[in-house]
Amino acid sequence: MKRYLILSTFCMLSLSACESTSEQTNTQIKPTLLQSSADDWEYVAALSDEFNTTQIDSEKWDNDPGSWGPWSWETDNTWQQDGNLNIQINYKPHTAERHAYKSHGKKVETELYYTSGILRSHQYQVYGYYEARLKGIPTYPAASPAFWIYSLTEEVQALGLRGTKEGEPTYSEVDIIELQQAEWDKAHHTFEGPEVLDMNLHTRVIENGKEIWKRPNTHPELTRNKIHGDFDPRDDFHVYGAQVTPEKITWYLDGKKVAEKPNVYWHLPMHVTLSLGLRFPHVSYNNCPPEFVRCAVPSKATAEGFPSTMQVDWVRVYKPRQ
Repeated sequence: MKRYLILSTFCMLSLSACESTSEQTNTQIKPTLLQSSADDWEYVAALSDEFNTTQIDSEKWDNDPGSWGPWSWETDNTWQQDGNLNIQINYKPHTAERHAYKSHGKKVETELYYTSGILRSHQYQVYGYYEARLKGIPTYPAASPAFWIYSLTEEVQALGLRGTKEGEPTYSEVDIIELQQAEWDKAHHTFEGPEVLDMNLHTRVIENGKEIWKRPNTHPELTRNKIHGDFDPRDDFHVYGAQVTPEKITWYLDGKKVAEKPNVYWHLPMHVTLSLGLRFPHVSYNNCPPEFVRCAVPSKATAEGFPSTMQVDWVRVYKPRQ
């Protein structure tokens, strides 16, 4: 824990590492938390955006961070208009290279069928409150509008924070919200509807000298939260939030607490991210080429329902006031 307390102090005190030096506190913006005082929080401008201009703020955001899944990120799929960030997914067959982790990470050329968009913050933070007001995409099932924070391996290594000892994390990811995933419901033998909201955790941890993934499907008690909303996220905007402290992670929906997990491993610096990732039926973990864990599904590739666009009204990040 001492390692993480040092990181927390570092991030709260170092403007150059965890927030823009030109940041000015916006006293008019307050968290939507219903059971918290606004006086407890300090607005972090370097990780926040109202998206009210016509151009993406390149000093805050990277919309070309490199592709890794069975689709490709393209900068043309992110733009600002009428006070919203728009992230679009398109049907666009193409060939691209991907790291084949079953083949020791070598790059393999593969056929892909969709491009989409992502926005990732240049700056990072660990503990604080993160929230965004966003709306899902019309097409379902197809892709998952997501608001999440995650660590970058090379950056964590450079900071000297990558786990090396038994039980230490090498990667931290908090999924504040993943919408419209259409995952298989084993209990009811059908695919989930759009009202199911995923608020999960992912991590890699050193165990027995190896890096082990802990994910919702393998460690549900530690990492999984499935919330059944009383609305369809495609119809309107809602506020999705998460508070990360050294002790626990708490998720909020429209300012109300809906889930909580102990914070066992999520202590690494994480970047704020908004993205639209391809999902069922266009992505599969079954019947993939031997070198890939997940892959595109050529038989399901179609232009029907595409392009499809998620919208983000704003993203706001706060840190505990000292």
